[in-house]
Amino acid sequence: MPRQMGQIDLRKSEGILDAAASAFSERGLDAPMEEIARRAGVSKQTIYNHYGSKDDLLRALFDRRREAVVEPLGAVHADESLEDRLATYIQRIVEAYASPGYYTIVRSAMIATVTKPEVGRMMYDAGPKIGRERTTRFLEQEAAAGRLDIDDPEEAADFLFGMAAGSTIMRVVMDSALERTPEQVAARARSCARRFIRAYAPRR
Repeated sequence: MPRQMGQIDLRKSEGILDAAASAFSERGLDAPMEEIARRAGVSKQTIYNHYGSKDDLLRALFDRRREAVVEPLGAVHADESLEDRLATYIQRIVEAYASPGYYTIVRSAMIATVTKPEVGRMMYDAGPKIGRERTTRFLEQEAAAGRLDIDDPEEAADFLFGMAAGSTIMRVVMDSALERTPEQVAARARSCARRFIRAYAPRR
């Protein structure tokens, strides 16, 4: 059965994003669109047709990464335990920041903000800002359901993110490897989730 046009476009868009992630990870934000097009096996014009500009392509890349990270907080996982959902979410935060090449993008963006502050704002708005908003809404829902006792969901969201990624972000900025195995990352994520839940356990 032939693929529908939407399926073709989706596959092409994902291929472009994969190529952009690879190019930006290796060469920073200076990676030329020609290089991304070559890796994706499409023309440069095709990329512009899909994303409009290099900044829009970068924003789409961060949108995809963010959605993969916050996915455990979505309604599709409502039948899972709170601890499992938070542990998976925390683990994905760490894995996202510690992924190979990601520090290149982050550090390249930090350098770019000296002359183009809009780059830093875009990265923050597309990633941490929306992620924080999603986390806040999730914690509000859990508090309304009586599973957590939270007076200030925004502050609680900040605490959760700090527990999850504080030291990892510092390592990324300083170009220092995360010296943890995947098993250790998962175990630490589980520990963070349990400690967070205990801190905000409903009062008896």
